[in-house]
Amino acid sequence: MIQTDLREFLAAVDAAGQLKTVSGAHWDKEIGAVTEVLYRQKVDQAPALLFDEIPGYPQGMRCLYGMLGSPARLALALGMEAKVGDDRMSMLNSVRRTMATHKPISPRLVTDAAVLENVIEGDDVDMFKFPVPIHHEADGGRYIGTACGVITRDPDSGRVNMGTYRVQAIGPNKATSYISNGKQGLIQRDKYLSAGKPCPMIIVIGIDPASFLAARYTLPDSVCELDWAGALTGKPLDVLHGELTGLPFPAGSEIVMEGEVSPNETTEEGPFGEWHGYYAGGTRPEPVITIKRIYHRSDPILTCAASQKPPHSHLFERCFLRSAALWDSLDNASVPDVRGIWVHQGGSGRTFVVVSIKQRYFGHATQAGLIASQINPTGYCGRYVVVVDDDIDPSDIQDVLWAMGTRSDPKTDITLLDKCWSSRIDPMVQSQDALYNTRCVINACIPYERINDFPPVAQTSRELAKEVRKKFPSVFE
Repeated sequence: MIQTDLREFLAAVDAAGQLKTVSGAHWDKEIGAVTEVLYRQKVDQAPALLFDEIPGYPQGMRCLYGMLGSPARLALALGMEAKVGDDRMSMLNSVRRTMATHKPISPRLVTDAAVLENVIEGDDVDMFKFPVPIHHEADGGRYIGTACGVITRDPDSGRVNMGTYRVQAIGPNKATSYISNGKQGLIQRDKYLSAGKPCPMIIVIGIDPASFLAARYTLPDSVCELDWAGALTGKPLDVLHGELTGLPFPAGSEIVMEGEVSPNETTEEGPFGEWHGYYAGGTRPEPVITIKRIYHRSDPILTCAASQKPPHSHLFERCFLRSAALWDSLDNASVPDVRGIWVHQGGSGRTFVVVSIKQRYFGHATQAGLIASQINPTGYCGRYVVVVDDDIDPSDIQDVLWAMGTRSDPKTDITLLDKCWSSRIDPMVQSQDALYNTRCVINACIPYERINDFPPVAQTSRELAKEVRKKFPSVFE
């Protein structure tokens, strides 16, 4: 069962042995450091970390890291058995098959939920009532929005968008947010600001798994994330309407902040340790968000994400979701016979993408690679796309490197594309006035003209492997 309540999900995670509570770590750098050190040691097998008894805050004010940071927890969030997460391609296919049979379902408006247990407004609004972390040692301040949902509405079409954008707490009721160029939240926000109008905004800090998956997934402009969450769960997502903005937000939320973005007031935002593992982009003025009302459950949980040099605590779900979304995008672009995709952790969930295909015609591999380099979700800030044959597991970096080293010719199988979509937080961007980068597409498939006479692979057959496993079981224990 896919959870739309964070606490019910954490109970399932705990029952699966996937949750660890940490007491006494400080919000100032220690929480982020504990998380990073553990995930660097255990990679995507580390438990979710629930920090409690944070100095300066009452017991029960908690921070959660790594909510979906392992295959087992992501499988639980998707309503699968935890063991399914061991086979990434099967897991990807299962999710894609499920979504292919479900159409977006509009949310259901409710009038009561646990998030309404506490309502703070006016002069009483204070984001620092919560243990907002400094996630990295050189961050420019305390970031309340990391594993969050930022909700806006397009003033022209009325489409509601929910995306995951970083939000820095500047003062008790003042915040600011960096949203990369080309993102739907930025486009919607700037429509208001360019017209001299404040932009209504809701920021969900304690977000449930289904809504977080929707906020992270790359969707067409025509599909609302709240509707997609309904498709994922197979039923309408319960939402409340903010009394000040009229914007919907998930009823299963822990903490919700309601306010507006100023068209004429700015403040310095950043730096922040970003998805690629660098403090890139520095600081620059961003519009001020005035928080006018906060709704929260008693003893609330802040959902948090700290991006460090890979590996880190929210990298696995990032790679999984982008892999699934890219597979959908290639299918929708009529690229035939895509057999697998993996957006690699070592590429920070963006910069190293592998596409596996069953070659059908001359140029098929080049077509797949060029399209994958430009469409969402890998069109933004991408770097390398490698196309391999269907006998290669795209999630196995050893398999991929073997294919690159034995099936590609550096002179003829590498294509470079200039002036591609990038961002000011891309560490390779040279000028803030030219947010471009270069893409590299590597064809690591067997040359199509040699597909029937290429040297055979020296590997034990599946039949013989099965036979020896059965005959010598103690060897494989």
